[in-house]
Amino acid sequence: MSNSWITYRCDKPDFKVRSSIDGTTHLVSRTALLNSEVFRDMFACCDPQISESEEVLELQEKGGELTALLRLLHGPLVPPAVLPQGGTRFQPTQYDPATVIPLPLLLSLFFRLADKYVLVEPIMAGLRLQLRANAPVHPLEVYGFATLHDMEWEASEASQYVLPLSSYSFEEIKLIPNVIAYHKLVRLQDFRRKALRELLLGEDIFPHDYGECASHREQAVDSWDRQRKALVGRIESATDVAGEMDALTDVFLDCKTCHKACRAAVDMLAYKCRRIPRILDQLPEA
Repeated sequence: MSNSWITYRCDKPDFKVRSSIDGTTHLVSRTALLNSEVFRDMFACCDPQISESEEVLELQEKGGELTALLRLLHGPLVPPAVLPQGGTRFQPTQYDPATVIPLPLLLSLFFRLADKYVLVEPIMAGLRLQLRANAPVHPLEVYGFATLHDMEWEASEASQYVLPLSSYSFEEIKLIPNVIAYHKLVRLQDFRRKALRELLLGEDIFPHDYGECASHREQAVDSWDRQRKALVGRIESATDVAGEMDALTDVFLDCKTCHKACRAAVDMLAYKCRRIPRILDQLPEA
């Protein structure tokens, strides 16, 4: 359990919380505890004559888990930091690992405590952002968890990172909670494969003869055609088609006209690929 994610700060404590399991006691803010509907209802039923300074709330949580709960209650989670993207090509969002709560901690502890103590929406929103930030590294786990807990937006965002389903083991596929969720991924990946293949086969190096080279036209067309035919049979839903075709530009370094045309064709491919649906929410209705 990472200490950096379960420590909290309370500048003006006015209450105590103690673990009835190991006796760990924490100084806390009573106001912070109101971020839980469970504690809010509990305080509403308390005798107002009892001095707050004398009260100690005992909870059936181990010390580390209690600290994690108080971390959630005492301040907003720092949003995961988005890493800058290099170049002009589309890349799915990536996050700075140092700002992302590790998935096992997030699922087994934070979400469990948030559900048990009915934490307020701003806290839940912060946890959902952290869940989304785990998707690039743990796409299937995040997709399965989000689907199981009716987090449709988070499940949709995670779907773009899921590898071809055939690449997962049977045990890994079990993370998808039901056949409907599985079928949605099948539809998305099949749609993208077909759309990428169709796009590649329809994109020419000299579209409508624009920018063609009089000296090397046939050579350039043949090279482009061989490259895309070799690629089209390997296309998967996550294939960077423009990136694969970009390797061809080195072939035309000796001819500025052909090089410029290839560069323009690759850039156009990249632009059109970006427009193909990547997530479930963008998929046309069946």
